Amino acid sequence: MHELGIAQEILALVRRHVPDAQAGLVRDVRVRVGDLAGVVSESLEFCFSAVVADTPWSQTTLVVERVPARARCEACGHVFATALRGAGCAACGDARVRMVSGQELQVASVDLADEAGEAESAPRGVGAHEEAVV
Repeated sequence: MHELGIAQEILALVRRHVPDAQAGLVRDVRVRVGDLAGVVSESLEFCFSAVVADTPWSQTTLVVERVPARARCEACGHVFATALRGAGCAACGDARVRMVSGQELQVASVDLADEAGEAESAPRGVGAHEEAVV
């Protein structure tokens, strides 16, 4: 189950950006997982909850946003949903397509509560382009 290793790397990434003294303020870690990333969201959520259990991060919830697989045809420019890598263009049938989404595995944000315990309206911490190393 490689989701356990991914969950450990997500927590390590968060810990690099949020000091241990603020661990209790972290409410949600939001991740973007592409449909073709080979990650089972439910397993990742379960593994993350196991990784943070009995730690200062135990109140942290992993929120997974699924990203649909989409491709762009190099011949006609059509963008289409696909369930397969290497599928031909849905509009013209050309085989020269490039995946534009669906392979992501990114930490998108870390939501912290303010010192009074209320959730902040704007996420801060890990930037939208940080990626979990797996």
